[in-house]
Amino acid sequence: MSLSLVRILDFAGVGVFAVSGALAAGRKQLDLVGVVVIATVTAIGGGTLRDLLMNRTVFWFADPAYLIAIFVAAPLTMLYVVGPEQPARPLPGAG
Repeated sequence: MSLSLVRILDFAGVGVFAVSGALAAGRKQLDLVGVVVIATVTAIGGGTLRDLLMNRTVFWFADPAYLIAIFVAAPLTMLYVVGPEQPARPLPGAG
């Protein structure tokens, strides 16, 4: 299986939307299951709706790697946010 630029960008987009959903769920103080569910809906909800309306095979049924990307991105985001406290000034001399 060759990773073309389009496929890499596709997974990057899914990952970014999963992180976005995980952050939104974290602001609502959801647990891990809630974070993963919101991240999943945010990341692949639009494409799923598109495929259902066009009567096509849902893309993540055909390639479950999308779900794996989400199931990795969401908990890692949660760990990053809940993990060790971030410094107030991340860059020396900033602010």
